[in-house]
Amino acid sequence: YRAKVLDEAEFVVGGYQADMEAGINHSGILYEEKGRGILAKRGQKVAINESGEKEVTEFANSEDLQAKINQDEWNSYRVVAKGEHLEHFINENKTIDVIDKEPGKRASSGIIALQVHKGPDMVVRYKNMVLKPL
Repeated sequence: YRAKVLDEAEFVVGGYQADMEAGINHSGILYEEKGRGILAKRGQKVAINESGEKEVTEFANSEDLQAKINQDEWNSYRVVAKGEHLEHFINENKTIDVIDKEPGKRASSGIIALQVHKGPDMVVRYKNMVLKPL
């Protein structure tokens, strides 16, 4: 979300990424594709200051949050991006809480892109997507 198109012909974008996976390590994190990498792991509150330095605190246990994510069933995923404040929720459980104040790096606008990683054939489904201006 808030992504920028980097190569339209190859469908390459970069920006904030609300991860969801079939595994147990990355669902709910905030990753910046083609940028700063992992900005917040599951259960972390992160403040990124104007110099790009991160202050990290833990508000929830990652494994406890993972236990609330359905592995083979539907999950609800809510992203709240209000100014420089970014939050992810899976099944209404907050997974990350980030304040991004780094000029030239943070994004305040952009496109929404749905990504599937390279690898073996897979099926990914999305339903009931809703966008609400804040």
